[in-house]
Amino acid sequence: MELTIIGSGTGIPSKTRAYPCTLVKIKGNHLVFDTGPGSLRQLFLAGVTYLDIDHLHYTHFHPDHSLDLVSILFAMRYDTPKRTRPLFIIGPTGLQAFYEGLLSVFGETIKPKTFDLHFKEIENGEMAFDDWKIIVEPLQHSIHSIGYRIESLEGKTLTYSGDTGYCDGILRLAKKVNTLVLECSFPDDQKVDGHLTPRLCAQIANESQCGRLVLSHFYPVCDTFRKNNKHLPDTLKGIYKGEILFAEDFARITL
Repeated sequence: MELTIIGSGTGIPSKTRAYPCTLVKIKGNHLVFDTGPGSLRQLFLAGVTYLDIDHLHYTHFHPDHSLDLVSILFAMRYDTPKRTRPLFIIGPTGLQAFYEGLLSVFGETIKPKTFDLHFKEIENGEMAFDDWKIIVEPLQHSIHSIGYRIESLEGKTLTYSGDTGYCDGILRLAKKVNTLVLECSFPDDQKVDGHLTPRLCAQIANESQCGRLVLSHFYPVCDTFRKNNKHLPDTLKGIYKGEILFAEDFARITL
Protein backbone atom coordinates (compact mmCIF):
# COMPACT_ATOMS: atom_id res chain seq x y z
CA MET A 1 0.00 0.00 0.00
CA GLU A 2 1.30 3.46 -0.91
CA LEU A 3 0.00 6.84 0.25
CA THR A 4 0.54 10.05 -1.73
CA ILE A 5 -0.56 13.44 -0.45
CA ILE A 6 -1.84 15.08 -3.64
CA GLY A 7 -3.04 18.27 -1.96
CA SER A 8 -2.25 19.26 1.64
CA GLY A 9 -4.05 22.59 1.72
CA THR A 10 -7.57 23.91 2.24
CA GLY A 11 -10.09 26.17 0.54
CA ILE A 12 -7.75 29.15 0.96
CA PRO A 13 -5.25 29.48 -1.94
CA SER A 14 -1.63 28.76 -1.14
CA LYS A 15 1.58 28.99 -3.17
CA THR A 16 2.77 25.65 -1.83
CA ARG A 17 -0.35 23.63 -0.96
CA ALA A 18 -3.06 22.43 -3.35
CA TYR A 19 -6.67 21.79 -2.38
CA PRO A 20 -7.36 18.55 -0.45
CA CYS A 21 -6.77 15.28 -2.30
CA THR A 22 -5.16 12.01 -1.21
CA LEU A 23 -4.16 8.97 -3.27
CA VAL A 24 -3.85 5.40 -2.02
CA LYS A 25 -2.46 2.65 -4.26
CA ILE A 26 -3.29 -0.99 -3.48
CA LYS A 27 -2.33 -3.86 -5.78
CA GLY A 28 -2.38 -1.63 -8.85
CA ASN A 29 -5.67 0.04 -7.87
CA HIS A 30 -5.86 3.83 -7.53
CA LEU A 31 -8.13 5.03 -4.72
CA VAL A 32 -8.60 8.80 -4.58
CA PHE A 33 -9.95 10.48 -1.45
CA ASP A 34 -11.52 13.93 -1.94
CA THR A 35 -10.89 16.05 -5.03
CA GLY A 36 -10.70 19.75 -4.37
CA PRO A 37 -10.25 22.20 -7.26
CA GLY A 38 -7.18 21.37 -9.36
CA SER A 39 -6.87 17.80 -8.08
CA LEU A 40 -7.02 16.30 -11.57
CA ARG A 41 -3.90 18.21 -12.59
CA GLN A 42 -2.19 17.43 -9.28
CA LEU A 43 -2.87 13.74 -9.84
CA PHE A 44 -1.44 14.04 -13.37
CA LEU A 45 1.73 15.63 -11.97
CA ALA A 46 1.95 12.67 -9.59
CA GLY A 47 1.76 10.27 -12.55
CA VAL A 48 -1.93 9.40 -12.35
CA THR A 49 -4.31 10.13 -15.24
CA TYR A 50 -8.10 10.13 -15.41
CA LEU A 51 -7.82 6.65 -16.96
CA ASP A 52 -5.99 5.30 -13.90
CA ILE A 53 -8.54 6.23 -11.23
CA ASP A 54 -10.52 3.22 -10.00
CA HIS A 55 -12.39 4.59 -6.97
CA LEU A 56 -13.31 8.09 -5.84
CA HIS A 57 -14.12 8.51 -2.14
CA TYR A 58 -15.65 11.64 -0.65
CA THR A 59 -15.69 12.57 3.02
CA HIS A 60 -18.19 15.42 2.54
CA PHE A 61 -19.29 17.85 -0.14
CA HIS A 62 -17.75 21.17 0.81
CA PRO A 63 -16.27 22.72 -2.37
CA ASP A 64 -12.64 22.42 -1.29
CA HIS A 65 -13.05 18.64 -1.07
CA SER A 66 -15.34 17.84 -3.99
CA LEU A 67 -15.40 20.35 -6.85
CA ASP A 68 -12.97 18.55 -9.15
CA LEU A 69 -15.41 15.68 -9.58
CA VAL A 70 -16.72 17.84 -12.43
CA SER A 71 -13.27 18.10 -14.03
CA ILE A 72 -12.65 14.38 -13.65
CA LEU A 73 -15.94 13.34 -15.24
CA PHE A 74 -15.49 15.91 -18.01
CA ALA A 75 -12.00 14.59 -18.80
CA MET A 76 -13.29 11.02 -18.86
CA ARG A 77 -15.51 11.89 -21.82
CA TYR A 78 -12.41 12.58 -23.88
CA ASP A 79 -12.43 10.28 -26.92
CA THR A 80 -8.74 9.39 -27.16
CA PRO A 81 -7.90 7.31 -25.25
CA LYS A 82 -11.37 6.20 -24.15
CA ARG A 83 -12.12 5.07 -20.65
CA THR A 84 -14.04 1.80 -20.71
CA ARG A 85 -13.81 0.27 -17.24
CA PRO A 86 -16.33 1.39 -14.59
CA LEU A 87 -15.72 4.14 -12.05
CA PHE A 88 -16.85 3.64 -8.46
CA ILE A 89 -17.80 6.74 -6.44
CA ILE A 90 -18.32 6.37 -2.70
CA GLY A 91 -19.44 8.98 -0.20
CA PRO A 92 -21.84 9.88 2.60
CA THR A 93 -25.58 10.38 2.38
CA GLY A 94 -26.27 12.98 -0.30
CA LEU A 95 -23.75 11.66 -2.84
CA GLN A 96 -26.39 10.85 -5.46
CA ALA A 97 -28.14 14.19 -4.92
CA PHE A 98 -24.78 15.97 -5.21
CA TYR A 99 -24.12 14.30 -8.56
CA GLU A 100 -27.62 15.06 -9.81
CA GLY A 101 -27.11 18.70 -8.84
CA LEU A 102 -23.93 18.78 -10.91
CA LEU A 103 -25.82 17.22 -13.81
CA SER A 104 -28.44 19.96 -13.58
CA VAL A 105 -25.67 22.52 -14.18
CA PHE A 106 -23.27 20.70 -16.54
CA GLY A 107 -25.63 18.25 -18.24
CA GLU A 108 -24.25 15.93 -20.90
CA THR A 109 -20.72 17.27 -20.52
CA ILE A 110 -20.16 15.14 -17.39
CA LYS A 111 -22.24 12.09 -18.34
CA PRO A 112 -20.14 9.00 -19.15
CA LYS A 113 -20.20 7.88 -22.78
CA THR A 114 -17.98 4.80 -22.75
CA PHE A 115 -18.05 3.51 -19.16
CA ASP A 116 -20.42 2.95 -16.24
CA LEU A 117 -20.66 4.94 -13.02
CA HIS A 118 -21.44 3.14 -9.77
CA PHE A 119 -22.46 5.15 -6.68
CA LYS A 120 -22.43 3.96 -3.08
CA GLU A 121 -23.72 6.06 -0.18
CA ILE A 122 -22.56 4.97 3.26
CA GLU A 123 -22.68 6.51 6.75
CA ASN A 124 -20.90 3.73 8.64
CA GLY A 125 -19.97 0.10 8.12
CA GLU A 126 -17.63 -1.90 5.89
CA MET A 127 -17.13 -2.45 2.18
CA ALA A 128 -15.08 -5.42 0.97
CA PHE A 129 -13.11 -5.49 -2.28
CA ASP A 130 -10.74 -8.06 -3.82
CA ASP A 131 -7.54 -6.86 -2.14
CA TRP A 132 -8.75 -4.53 0.61
CA LYS A 133 -11.68 -3.45 2.71
CA ILE A 134 -12.82 -0.01 3.80
CA ILE A 135 -14.37 0.88 7.14
CA VAL A 136 -16.44 4.07 7.39
CA GLU A 137 -17.43 6.09 10.46
CA PRO A 138 -19.39 9.35 10.79
CA LEU A 139 -17.24 12.29 11.92
CA GLN A 140 -17.88 15.68 13.49
CA HIS A 141 -17.86 18.28 10.74
CA SER A 142 -20.79 18.90 8.39
CA ILE A 143 -24.19 17.19 8.63
CA HIS A 144 -22.95 14.18 6.65
CA SER A 145 -19.20 13.77 7.09
CA ILE A 146 -17.34 10.48 7.15
CA GLY A 147 -13.81 9.19 7.47
CA TYR A 148 -12.19 6.09 5.98
CA ARG A 149 -9.98 3.27 7.21
CA ILE A 150 -8.36 1.12 4.51
CA GLU A 151 -7.16 -2.38 5.39
CA SER A 152 -5.16 -4.47 2.90
CA LEU A 153 -5.13 -8.25 2.78
CA GLU A 154 -1.52 -8.10 4.01
CA GLY A 155 -2.66 -6.36 7.18
CA LYS A 156 -1.52 -2.83 6.33
CA THR A 157 -3.89 -0.14 7.61
CA LEU A 158 -4.39 3.53 6.79
CA THR A 159 -6.91 6.05 8.11
CA TYR A 160 -7.90 9.26 6.30
CA SER A 161 -9.97 11.71 8.31
CA GLY A 162 -11.11 14.32 5.83
CA ASP A 163 -12.39 17.21 7.97
CA THR A 164 -13.30 16.42 11.57
CA GLY A 165 -13.27 17.54 15.13
CA TYR A 166 -12.24 15.34 18.05
CA CYS A 167 -14.89 12.59 18.23
CA ASP A 168 -15.43 8.90 18.89
CA GLY A 169 -15.63 8.16 15.16
CA ILE A 170 -12.08 9.21 14.40
CA LEU A 171 -10.77 7.34 17.44
CA ARG A 172 -12.43 4.13 16.22
CA LEU A 173 -11.05 4.58 12.69
CA ALA A 174 -7.57 5.33 14.01
CA LYS A 175 -7.27 2.50 16.56
CA LYS A 176 -3.82 0.91 16.16
CA VAL A 177 -3.68 1.94 12.50
CA ASN A 178 -0.28 1.88 10.76
CA THR A 179 -0.61 5.40 9.34
CA LEU A 180 -3.11 8.05 10.45
CA VAL A 181 -3.71 11.04 8.16
CA LEU A 182 -5.42 13.82 10.10
CA GLU A 183 -6.52 17.27 9.11
CA CYS A 184 -4.71 19.96 11.12
CA SER A 185 -6.49 23.16 10.19
CA PHE A 186 -5.81 25.74 12.89
CA PRO A 187 -3.37 26.59 15.70
CA ASP A 188 -4.23 25.37 19.17
CA ASP A 189 -5.25 28.83 20.37
CA GLN A 190 -7.55 29.37 17.34
CA LYS A 191 -9.63 26.18 17.49
CA VAL A 192 -12.61 26.10 15.11
CA ASP A 193 -15.52 23.72 15.67
CA GLY A 194 -15.37 20.69 13.38
CA HIS A 195 -11.62 20.97 12.82
CA LEU A 196 -8.46 19.81 14.57
CA THR A 197 -5.35 21.52 15.93
CA PRO A 198 -1.82 20.12 16.32
CA ARG A 199 -2.30 19.15 19.97
CA LEU A 200 -5.63 17.48 19.28
CA CYS A 201 -4.05 15.51 16.42
CA ALA A 202 -1.29 14.32 18.75
CA GLN A 203 -3.89 13.43 21.38
CA ILE A 204 -5.88 11.33 18.89
CA ALA A 205 -2.66 9.61 17.75
CA ASN A 206 -1.71 8.84 21.34
CA GLU A 207 -5.15 7.55 22.33
CA SER A 208 -5.47 5.43 19.20
CA GLN A 209 -1.94 4.01 19.51
CA CYS A 210 -1.32 4.50 15.78
CA GLY A 211 2.07 3.78 14.27
CA ARG A 212 2.57 7.05 12.38
CA LEU A 213 0.81 10.43 12.36
CA VAL A 214 0.62 12.52 9.19
CA LEU A 215 -0.72 16.06 9.59
CA SER A 216 -2.33 17.69 6.55
CA HIS A 217 -5.04 20.19 5.51
CA PHE A 218 -3.21 23.27 6.82
CA TYR A 219 -4.92 26.64 6.65
CA PRO A 220 -2.37 29.43 6.09
CA VAL A 221 -2.69 30.56 9.72
CA CYS A 222 -1.71 27.07 10.92
CA ASP A 223 1.18 26.92 8.45
CA THR A 224 2.47 30.25 9.76
CA PHE A 225 2.05 29.07 13.35
CA ARG A 226 3.99 25.89 12.60
CA LYS A 227 6.84 27.69 10.85
CA ASN A 228 7.12 30.28 13.62
CA ASN A 229 6.99 27.69 16.40
CA LYS A 230 10.23 25.72 16.12
CA HIS A 231 9.42 23.79 19.29
CA LEU A 232 6.11 22.45 17.97
CA PRO A 233 7.50 19.00 17.02
CA ASP A 234 8.94 18.59 20.52
CA THR A 235 5.66 19.73 22.05
CA LEU A 236 3.71 17.17 20.05
CA LYS A 237 6.27 14.47 20.90
CA GLY A 238 5.42 15.13 24.53
CA ILE A 239 1.88 13.97 23.75
CA TYR A 240 2.50 11.27 21.12
CA LYS A 241 5.77 9.32 20.99
CA GLY A 242 5.40 7.89 17.47
CA GLU A 243 6.57 9.26 14.13
CA ILE A 244 5.03 12.61 13.20
CA LEU A 245 5.12 13.98 9.64
CA PHE A 246 3.94 17.38 8.40
CA ALA A 247 2.55 16.68 4.94
CA GLU A 248 3.69 18.44 1.79
CA ASP A 249 2.16 18.07 -1.66
CA PHE A 250 3.35 14.93 -3.46
CA ALA A 251 4.83 13.37 -0.30
CA ARG A 252 4.81 9.57 -0.63
CA ILE A 253 4.73 6.98 2.14
CA THR A 254 4.99 3.23 1.61
CA LEU A 255 3.23 1.16 4.23
